[in-house]
Amino acid sequence: MDSRAPNSRLEVLLKDIDLPAHAYERAESRYKDLGRWIARPESTLARHDAHVFVQGSFALGTAIRPINDDDEYDLDFTCKLREGVSRDTHSQQDLKDLVGGELAAYRHARQIDRPLQPKNRCWRLRYKDKELPFHLDVVPGIRADDDRRRYLREQMELHGVPAALAQDIARKALWITDQQHRAYRTRSRDWPSSNPGGYLQWFLSRMRAPEQRGVLAEAQIDPVPVYRSKTALQQVVQLLKRHRDIRFASDPDVKPASILVTTIAGQVYVHGESLTQTLRRVLLELDEFRLSGADEIRNPINPQENFADRWHRQDCLELELKRHFHEWVEAANRDFAAFLDSPHAGRLVEMAEDHFGLKLSQDAFRGLAGVVAAPAVVRQVHVDSAPARPWRE
Repeated sequence: MDSRAPNSRLEVLLKDIDLPAHAYERAESRYKDLGRWIARPESTLARHDAHVFVQGSFALGTAIRPINDDDEYDLDFTCKLREGVSRDTHSQQDLKDLVGGELAAYRHARQIDRPLQPKNRCWRLRYKDKELPFHLDVVPGIRADDDRRRYLREQMELHGVPAALAQDIARKALWITDQQHRAYRTRSRDWPSSNPGGYLQWFLSRMRAPEQRGVLAEAQIDPVPVYRSKTALQQVVQLLKRHRDIRFASDPDVKPASILVTTIAGQVYVHGESLTQTLRRVLLELDEFRLSGADEIRNPINPQENFADRWHRQDCLELELKRHFHEWVEAANRDFAAFLDSPHAGRLVEMAEDHFGLKLSQDAFRGLAGVVAAPAVVRQVHVDSAPARPWRE
């Protein structure tokens, strides 16, 4: 986040929600160090033309601080092997073990105390770093074949993605590993598919002006995005994620997945609108989705994939994920409406703590448009009667 003074109450929140500059710098340092290790000539992956790239919230520029200082930052990578491994020559387990062997050597060389941990789709490396604790999740993958790329490109074009952009996104598609997959241990052409690089490409395209979205983007994407100047889209995703994290702090297993929030926000973002306008637009769309009762949030780069499929998966039914998503959307609309409407600095301080877990002073809000100095209000339990859909104009 840059050092200039905030000019809106939302920017006051973002100054404490966004990652500090040194967190991005540390993430980039981790990324480059792992990449250099895997690319070294004596690496066991050298003959496979391995390519490591960052994915997830760090790549999208939507990462936020953990609620608690002791919580770890989550940095997601993909390790793609571009030569010598295919679904015909290796099983998913073979690929995961291949990448895991090199990660184990890296852990030993960097004297990382904690053991390499196998997760369903990745390997986890955990750094013992009191100042800024990190864990790295590394997903093994191989490039998808031409048939898969063609299928994805055609599907995207059918759903309105410009042809050049669809082709560029489809080229980034991968086959990945999953320990829970039925064919994980056997050599098979039945592998899970993913495309984190393609999703990043789609998200970046949504941040551009409409006339630029169809342009083929061959330029190299920074491994960790520029973080000193963010779009309103990225900032709104950060604000919503923080509100969600505070609301579900005591029960994180049922909180709405970040990909749902990020996708809906990306779909309705209008380039050039202000931070407040963007927040209002996204909250309205979230609420309209809630009222529709729909069970599907489609992956924009693979329309056959439903990001909300866990809502009705047998092993997730007891979590009642759809209900919790709906209740959060209602709360987010209500809480952000109150925060944007209140003119009193004291009330803003209370809401910043209650809804965003931030301890701010009234001075943080002084001088902002529409905010007046006022003594802190004595806390009392009350029922907020703000309408559930405040953003219709």
